[in-house]
Amino acid sequence: MNVYLNCKPNNYDGESDLLTVEVPSSYTEELMGHVRPIAEQKNIDAGKILKDIIKQSITEIERRSYERKSRKNKRR
Repeated sequence: MNVYLNCKPNNYDGESDLLTVEVPSSYTEELMGHVRPIAEQKNIDAGKILKDIIKQSITEIERRSYERKSRKNKRR
C-alpha cells in the first residue's frame, strides 16, 4: 500500500515536498486494524486517520535523539 503525504504546514507558502510511504503488505492489515476503529469512533475517513498516524510518527521520530552513548567506562 502506498500513502502519499504532503508534509507542508498549512500556513507555509514555499515549496512543498510530497512524501511517499510504502507500507509492506504484511503490515497493512495490522495497521488498518488500528485505523478502522478510530475512524468509526471519530466518524472520520480512514484515509485521513492513516495519514495523521503517519505524520505523527514522522514527527515523533524526528523529535527523538538517536545519538549513541559512549560505551567507554568513565573510570578509565
